[in-house]
Amino acid sequence: MTEITHLTQEILSGAGYVVVPDVLTPKMAEEMRSQILELARHCPHEEKRQRVYGLIYQAPQFADLVEHPQVFEIARDILGESLRLGGFSAHVLHAGASAMGIHVDYPYWAMEPPFPDRPVLEVQAIWMLEDFDEANGAPIFAPGSQTLCDTPDVKRFDRTARSVSGQAGSVVISHGLCWHDTGKNYTTTSRVSLLANYTAKFIQPLEDFRYGCDRHRFDQVSPTLKHLLRYDFKPSTDPIYPLWD
Repeated sequence: MTEITHLTQEILSGAGYVVVPDVLTPKMAEEMRSQILELARHCPHEEKRQRVYGLIYQAPQFADLVEHPQVFEIARDILGESLRLGGFSAHVLHAGASAMGIHVDYPYWAMEPPFPDRPVLEVQAIWMLEDFDEANGAPIFAPGSQTLCDTPDVKRFDRTARSVSGQAGSVVISHGLCWHDTGKNYTTTSRVSLLANYTAKFIQPLEDFRYGCDRHRFDQVSPTLKHLLRYDFKPSTDPIYPLWD
C-alpha cells in the first residue's frame, strides 16, 4: 500500500482527517504568516476571526500551495482528475477569538441531510503557518464522523472530538463531511492558517477566482493551476442562441 493510498483510506473510512508534517519549512511558514498578517491589516473585519481572500494573485508561493504535490495528490486521489479549487483563503484567529462553530464543509452545509457518501464532494487542506495547539485555537475534529453523512450532533461532538495540533509547516487534510470546529485562541497573538477547498468539478465554487485576476499573468500559470481555477471554463465570445424556436 502506498502512502497516498493509506492517507486516502484514513480520510475516507478512518478518522476522516490526517496530519501531514513538514510540508513547508518553518521559515517558509513564517514568511507566509507575516505576509498574511500584513495583508490583513488592510482588510476590514468586525470580529476577532478574519478571512483574507485573493491570495493566489498576491504572491507566487500562495499559488504554489494549491498544487503542492503532497496535498494535491491526496485530494485528486479522492475527488478524481476533474477536481477543482472551490476556495482558498487565510484564516486569522486574533487574540481572544472564539470558536467558529461545529460544522461540515461546503458544499455539504448548503445541502439537506442526509448527505451522499459517494461521490465525495469536498476535501479541505488546513495549512499550519505556525505551531498549532489547544491554546491558540488548533482545529477540533470528531474522528469517524464523516461516515455518518449527517449534520453535526453537538453532544456526540463534545464527547468524541479531539484537538489536532501540529508544528508550523504541517497540513491537515480532511473529508468535507468530518465534523469540526476552530478552537478558541486564548493567547495574546494572532494564529494564522491557510484553507484550501477542493471540490468535484460540478460544484459551484465558494469564490470567484476571476476577481482580481491579471489575465496576462494567469495565462502563464501551470496547466494544473489553470485546471483547478476553471480556466478551461472560460466563457465563449460566440453568440448564444436559445434552445427553442
